[in-house]
Amino acid sequence: MALTEAEKKKIEEEEAYRRQVRTNLTSQMEMRTTKSRITAALLAIFLGDIGIHKFYLGRPIQGVIYLFFCWTGIPGIIGFFEGIIYLLMSDASFGMKYS
Repeated sequence: MALTEAEKKKIEEEEAYRRQVRTNLTSQMEMRTTKSRITAALLAIFLGDIGIHKFYLGRPIQGVIYLFFCWTGIPGIIGFFEGIIYLLMSDASFGMKYS
């Protein structure tokens, strides 16, 4: 069964519309990122021992764990390295993980 020119054109227009919708959704998702990678990195480096960066990133349970163990100094060391990791991440990967 062969398609007429009008049917082919309609199918192409629908495909173009779907591509445009996907592109718009992707750009809206990228713009929705409200967490700053630099802010998270600075919080992790300077206040990582009390877990402030975890609260900022919306991970309160991990923040409480950091706060509970802050007297050991281990969360400070981990926070410092997490800050470095945040600085080395791309904005896209940071946005996908934390937004």
